[in-house]
Amino acid sequence: MAPKKKNQKTSLAAMQAKANVQPVTDLTEKRVAQSKKPYENDDLKPKEQSEIELENLIFGDNEDLIGEALSRVGHEMSSDEEGDELDEFDYEGDEDREGEEEGGADMFFMDTGPIETGAVGKASRKQINEDDDDEEEGFHRAGVSSDEESEDMKLTEIYGGRPAWVDEDDKTLVVSLKSANRLKKLRKAEEEDTVTGVDYEQRLRRQFEKVYPVPNWAQPEGSRKRRRGGAFGDDSDSEYSDEEEQQDDNSTLSLLMSSKGFLEKKLRILSSESISVTRVKNANQMAYSKAVVQSVEFHPNSQMLLTAGFDRTLRLFQVDGKMNQLMQSVFYKDMPIYKASFSATGNSVIASGRRKYFYVYDIEGGKVDKSQGVYGRQEKSLEKFSLSPCGRWIAFLGRDGYIILVSSSTRQWVKNMKMNGNVRAVAWSSDSTYLYSVGGDAEVYQWEISSGKCLHRFMDDGGFKPTCIAVSPNDQFFAIGSRSGIVNIYDRTCLKTRAPKALRAIGNLTTAIHTMRFNHDSQILAIASKARKDQLRLVHLPSLKVFPNWPTKGTPLSYVTCLTFSPRSGYLAIGNDKGKVLLYRLNHYSSA
Repeated sequence: MAPKKKNQKTSLAAMQAKANVQPVTDLTEKRVAQSKKPYENDDLKPKEQSEIELENLIFGDNEDLIGEALSRVGHEMSSDEEGDELDEFDYEGDEDREGEEEGGADMFFMDTGPIETGAVGKASRKQINEDDDDEEEGFHRAGVSSDEESEDMKLTEIYGGRPAWVDEDDKTLVVSLKSANRLKKLRKAEEEDTVTGVDYEQRLRRQFEKVYPVPNWAQPEGSRKRRRGGAFGDDSDSEYSDEEEQQDDNSTLSLLMSSKGFLEKKLRILSSESISVTRVKNANQMAYSKAVVQSVEFHPNSQMLLTAGFDRTLRLFQVDGKMNQLMQSVFYKDMPIYKASFSATGNSVIASGRRKYFYVYDIEGGKVDKSQGVYGRQEKSLEKFSLSPCGRWIAFLGRDGYIILVSSSTRQWVKNMKMNGNVRAVAWSSDSTYLYSVGGDAEVYQWEISSGKCLHRFMDDGGFKPTCIAVSPNDQFFAIGSRSGIVNIYDRTCLKTRAPKALRAIGNLTTAIHTMRFNHDSQILAIASKARKDQLRLVHLPSLKVFPNWPTKGTPLSYVTCLTFSPRSGYLAIGNDKGKVLLYRLNHYSSA
């Protein structure tokens, strides 16, 4: 065996010389010697420099550990004799290698496959899924700038998902909001002019959703909300808090469980000493009228307000006390508007002037229908009219004391009611059963609509040329204004006698009364005159006292031409000769 070993060494030296292998370092020679020491019969070839460098990189400088690892390489399939020698060698060196194994434990780990137990397995799966999602997101977002990504997120937020197609020209498109009158309602400020194409599209969508909101049945079941307004109410602008809604729910439930009627609902009593009023942004600040405002009225079921006047334009605003966005506007070429009013359902607006015809504007359809007067009546002007609370009738004030009753659905003549002398004003009862009218002779008539007959007449106490009449929503008070500025207030006893005495004569104004309006709970009566500046007073009922603290001398009312309360009396809107509609918040009422 010895000569064979010598020949092997000689052949190895010859091979190294022939391959021009450079001598290795002392450390390398030591490692090779250690690796060959247990196995003198092994015919391993010398290692090249690249292999040695790789070993240093992987195993480090722990020479004993490397030598042992190298000694094991390639002998897994050796003979049984060599295996026995290896086992004997390993057994003899176990004690010496205990420290080495402890020192090298941090350098190796045993991969036994995917073992997941309990929360650890779930956490690892979650981490792997998150890593995969990050990789996919990074793959899809490759090459996308941060601006484009933020724009995509914005579009996703607006449309509820990423659009299927986006017009790239919208980014460079510039639209002037002052170029056409119909675009001015999209402005956020009066001085704003140009916007980008993307912003223009978003504003058009918001405008459309204000006019035609998403129906409750079309919304996802989890996001459905109980509507507090009508078809034009905006949930984002709702002034009802969750606490108020819960209170309303509780009150409704208690009402259904009791035998009490709706009219017995407890009211918040308004103090007669003072009233808390706060001025907010003008109702028509987005589009002031170019002439005197003749009519102002709130939508019966939501916070939408109409304004109309001699500039021949009907405007609809979404009132929130802050922006009061302009929703729609309609221009009538051939008729300055003297009066405009919502229908009982709020789906249409009736507008009239000093013409023998009138217009009906369909809000939902966006159509204007011209009604060619009243058949059988040769009236030159239909400028004065009154809609019944039930929505079935329109009462026009005609010539020679005639009150012309027209069906609001067919717009056809129904019947006439004739007074002695001229008719100056009319007012409906809350259930539309009766119509009250007053003439220039200071006589008040009570008409039954079903029969068209006069049920009762009485003389206004000390009346001098009455100009207007108003009936409270609870049918308990009647107010009659005159040209002298006196307002007589009666209770229901006036319907039982021919010469009743007024509960009180309000003499705070000294010029002709043109406008009177009760609020929804019959606690406030607003009276105004347009003959002088700042002629407006609020009367408390049933104390019949005028509120002393408002309006003040500094309240910029100007010449008051019209006024109205919101459906829940939260707002008071006042139109004047400057084309502005002043908006005031009545703080006593929690909702508008």
